[in-house]
Amino acid sequence: MTTVVYTHPEARREVLTSSGEPMSRADAKALGYTIAPYADLVEPSARIAVRHPEHLDLVSLPPFGLVTTAQAAKTMGFVVSQIATVPRAVSRPDPKASWRSAIFTSPEAKERPSATAELVTSRTPENLTVDQARAFLRGLPVETEHTDTTEETMTTNDDPRAARLAEISNSMAAFNKNMGYGASKTPMKATTPANVEPAKLKRLTEIRLAAMEASGRGRTQEAKTLRLALETHDRVGTPLSNVFAQLGIDAAKLLPKT
Repeated sequence: MTTVVYTHPEARREVLTSSGEPMSRADAKALGYTIAPYADLVEPSARIAVRHPEHLDLVSLPPFGLVTTAQAAKTMGFVVSQIATVPRAVSRPDPKASWRSAIFTSPEAKERPSATAELVTSRTPENLTVDQARAFLRGLPVETEHTDTTEETMTTNDDPRAARLAEISNSMAAFNKNMGYGASKTPMKATTPANVEPAKLKRLTEIRLAAMEASGRGRTQEAKTLRLALETHDRVGTPLSNVFAQLGIDAAKLLPKT
């Protein structure tokens, strides 16, 4: 039986499983998965996008509540509800959701959707304002529309998602430096303990990831980042310590406390 995955409304290089877990579009193609439209996740009668209570040009899509523009939802075959999820009189908007939506709808984000998706999942309103995010996105190259051709000719030495994460991480570091922010204001530390053998570091990573999955935390941001680090190491051959630095992983958390 062929496995079916679904297009991601906001990240062209990713697809979603039926449970909402993201994966690389290139990996899905390599595994022979069928890529279906996102709307196929929902029965036709339930394809109703709920309008955002604070940003009327945004909607959330069933079944995972992904935020996108009303126009994009209509293009995908969803009907846009005229009733917000929460009445305006008693609305208590999530500050992070409003922050994320403001970034998604900025002119800079429209030409850099993949970078925007990575940015809003790795930063918070506390360490990056909307204006700072827009300034940061302006410094990144405009993403092209030739995604499929690039992915079909991809080699095992070319991981676009890891490369994009590294590009965003490096650009953000330079942006923070130009803004005069010190390292202490960065939420994630890329600390690599000295004298840890590569094989041991990989084993410690696998142990922590297995423990998180066993405790029901396999879909947290930390678990996704660790899983991506292992995949990048296995596919590209980049030393795990270097991948940790690129993705902003604090490797000290993996070491047993003495």
